[in-house]
Amino acid sequence: MKTLLVAPLALAVLTWPLRAQDTTATVSDTGYVEYHESPISLPLGIGLRTPSYDRVNGLTIPWGPKIELGDEKLELDALVSYRSNLGNWDPSVEGFIRPVSATELKFYAGRGTFTNDSWIRSDLFNSVAVLFVGSDARNYFRADRATLRLTQTLTAGEMALTPFIGGNIERDWSTGLSVLSTVPQKTPWSFFGRKGILKMRRQNPPVAKGHINSILGGSGIQLSRGGLEGKLDATVEHTLSTSFNAGCTVIPSDGSCRVPPSSFTQATLDSRVTFPTFGSQSFAFLGHALLTGRTTAPPQRFGYLGGSGTLATVDLLALAGDRLIYVQGDYTIPFERIQLPFVGGSPFLALRYAAGNAGVGKLPPLIQNLGVGAGVSILRVDYSIDPARNRSPFSRRSAVTFGVSLSL
Repeated sequence: MKTLLVAPLALAVLTWPLRAQDTTATVSDTGYVEYHESPISLPLGIGLRTPSYDRVNGLTIPWGPKIELGDEKLELDALVSYRSNLGNWDPSVEGFIRPVSATELKFYAGRGTFTNDSWIRSDLFNSVAVLFVGSDARNYFRADRATLRLTQTLTAGEMALTPFIGGNIERDWSTGLSVLSTVPQKTPWSFFGRKGILKMRRQNPPVAKGHINSILGGSGIQLSRGGLEGKLDATVEHTLSTSFNAGCTVIPSDGSCRVPPSSFTQATLDSRVTFPTFGSQSFAFLGHALLTGRTTAPPQRFGYLGGSGTLATVDLLALAGDRLIYVQGDYTIPFERIQLPFVGGSPFLALRYAAGNAGVGKLPPLIQNLGVGAGVSILRVDYSIDPARNRSPFSRRSAVTFGVSLSL
């Protein structure tokens, strides 16, 4: 066995000088050679994409090749996502086609774990919060989904308008720890909060098992003028047909049992605006709303409020419904004369006002929070109070929360 290993190694050492000499040899063909990159690539060299971590999926690791044709005319990601806690391998295909620069046809088809609460925290910050303190500001459901969206970009000076129209087909079912589950289920690991009923073992609201076929329409608006940065996304979904299994689901907001409707129309609005005020001070606004027609939407179209990132004095995602309004304003005062080492920034003081609520079929009176915070870079800690005398069963008088700054 040793002879078999040594012989190839000795041959490689002996022939190495000859190979080195070949690199200095005269090249007879000096013509121009055009090299074409392969349209298929593996991001990070092996095809891995950005992983995520949450209390339902555990660690999600997407893998797959990327296909790019033309000058950003076509892009396609063929992925398989492994979800450690569920033990699933979810296939998906997503990408876009741009026949002209201002027109884009975006598509997705696959199986996955979906949420309506990604507007509260970014994927990165939510993953970090789940891993270290067991705080997951999202609820989830599983689905097979296919979507198609045609977008046209219109620009006028510093404003961009992106109207779109599309369609959606999906088959949904519940996942995670559920109030309807009688079988013990495992939960992912975290440094803290592993057994907390409001942390890693927080119940995941069940959804109506069945199919939803719908059309989509809406627009995005972006404005950048001077120091003002604004963005608004509006989406309207109208069902063409639905088919749900017999039975009903538990609604976390009131504990009642409801049968999903045969059709619904729902609008989702999401907005963010930041602008400077005096000197280096700034104001940031965040707004999110769900507006549903006369019928109620099924639980997989509910929105949730409560906890760090929304209403700090309310239990994490304790408020739920197909009608939701949330507004938040932050006034930030940085202390630029103080430069902190290692964190790369100046400390700041922030004043916050937040108000919102959610309900099924109707919107309850808004819950208000007044807060003061301090932080550095993107990190901050806030102390919030609820000034109301008659607070909801899910609300407290005050709360201390850790989060991120909207203004930085």
